[in-house]
Amino acid sequence: MEIPSEVQLTSKEADYYARLNKVIEERTENPNLSFGIIIEQHAEKNPNEFSLLFKDISWTWQILNQESNKIANYFLRIGYKSGDTIAVMMENSPEFISIITGINKIQGISSLINVNQRKQALIHSFKISEPFWIIVDGDSLAAFTEVFSDLNFDKNKVFVINNHMKYHHDFIDFHTELKSVSIDNPATTFRSYLTDMSVYIFTSGTTGLPKAALQDNTRILNPFGWLAFESTHNDVVYSPLPLYHSLALVVGWAGAIQVGAAYAFRKRFSASEFWKDIKKFGATCFMYIGELPRYLINRPESEYVENTTLKKMLGVGFRKDIWEEFKSRFHIEHILEFYGATEGAAGLFNIEEVPGMIGRRTIPGLIIAVKVNEETGEFYKDENGFLIECTSGETGMMLAQILETSAFLGYKDKNKTNQRVLRNVLKENDAYFNTGDLVHLHDDNWVSFADRYGDTFRWKGENVSTMEVESILNTFGGFEMCNVYGVEVPNSDGKAGMICIKIDDTKSFKPELFSQFVSKNLPKYAIPLFIRIKDELEFTGTHKLRKVNLRTQGYDINAIKDQLYFWESMSNRYKIFEREHYQNVINGKLKF
Repeated sequence: MEIPSEVQLTSKEADYYARLNKVIEERTENPNLSFGIIIEQHAEKNPNEFSLLFKDISWTWQILNQESNKIANYFLRIGYKSGDTIAVMMENSPEFISIITGINKIQGISSLINVNQRKQALIHSFKISEPFWIIVDGDSLAAFTEVFSDLNFDKNKVFVINNHMKYHHDFIDFHTELKSVSIDNPATTFRSYLTDMSVYIFTSGTTGLPKAALQDNTRILNPFGWLAFESTHNDVVYSPLPLYHSLALVVGWAGAIQVGAAYAFRKRFSASEFWKDIKKFGATCFMYIGELPRYLINRPESEYVENTTLKKMLGVGFRKDIWEEFKSRFHIEHILEFYGATEGAAGLFNIEEVPGMIGRRTIPGLIIAVKVNEETGEFYKDENGFLIECTSGETGMMLAQILETSAFLGYKDKNKTNQRVLRNVLKENDAYFNTGDLVHLHDDNWVSFADRYGDTFRWKGENVSTMEVESILNTFGGFEMCNVYGVEVPNSDGKAGMICIKIDDTKSFKPELFSQFVSKNLPKYAIPLFIRIKDELEFTGTHKLRKVNLRTQGYDINAIKDQLYFWESMSNRYKIFEREHYQNVINGKLKF
């Protein structure tokens, strides 16, 4: 990757690009590579070194390889063909990794279903995957069973694994099926290449239902994770993040296997157990999203922090206001912030560790910010019809240039891909990926994150599509129409969901019934935390629901005369939002 001479790189940036170029050159010369191949190679060279650490389970490379071989050999036995898709709906577990690795060894595609999805979104995710088989774990069985009849799928092609709670089902028990399967390496492993499609990762994107982002072996084996950490086989990378998302799977786990580092993980994040885990696993590196550091810094002092092995952190969304305090209190040597999108064409990396920045634009034209009307989403253009770039001090929509070297694949649905690609942006025939994120430009090419644009906001580490939530909530029979948007909550990262509902008679709204509806139909992170009842909703000149004024007013009980409700998480129901509740939100006493 050549860096134009007019960009003055720091020594750290120059070193990073030198290491990256070396990897790219090696893979160009030998594209016969996949994560299945890498794990098989580790099993041969370092069979007894640890690969996975989970709860009290320690899998060596040999065990991981053998468990993966069972998966590969089983599906080959029942007629699997190269390129077939298997949908996987599982919580984090060692079996999650052995399953996708086994599928990879037979040149298959794993479609990773978000276990939080419900009803309409879940049905959509399975159908767009077009799977030949489905694997579901016990934790996901209830949600899966609820939608199974809508899938028109053969129950004899559904396998259930890790059903620890003995949830009743009519599908095939996968553990029983695997008992008699060979653990030998299949003959297919080394038939894989970097350009082979290997995984679908679902992302909310900016509008509508979840989209299946295409991931070939090149994208899964992105070297960024281990290059950023500068990790070796002696490191232990710890991640409490879900493996069905790219941060944990690609940057975390796939980054670790490329250098033979152990990957320590858990089912989901726990602030109270975090430092115990770090000590237990001897973790040296930690994968984070923005909310996690704030949870940890709000915890009491922990005896497990003293003499901690944790030295490096890599992730997205670390807030500037707690950066230095966190680093000092927990004796962290390096906090490495970056920006990237699962389906994107390029990213940014804050290798210099400047608090509050997502990175520096070191390659002119690769990452740009353009001027946009934040209410309508319309891009401003110059007299020649091209978009107008922002300059230092301005905020705009971030675009990433799509080059031949970008390895940009987009979504399984090509129409959705085309909607995110902008052409003739700065000149004729150029192409850029629209990230959907607003960023602020600073001097010396530094960039900070400003906000998710319009129809999407982030909460609890997940992208929430307002259009998706609206389409689900509008099926509730108790109101005419709704408008969903994100609002700021003090001492929280991201934005909380809020819904404005049009009802002619406010007394006709039944919060108990609506509470039951959202609990059953929405993932927890997408449940609106505030409700506002109005007799009319505002529209833009192009007949789109207007969100700007609603976002500005938020849940300010002093400025709003309409009836407000809030989601009480202890009871899982909506209650009337009083002035006392408002003060508790502002003072940080009311937690969501």
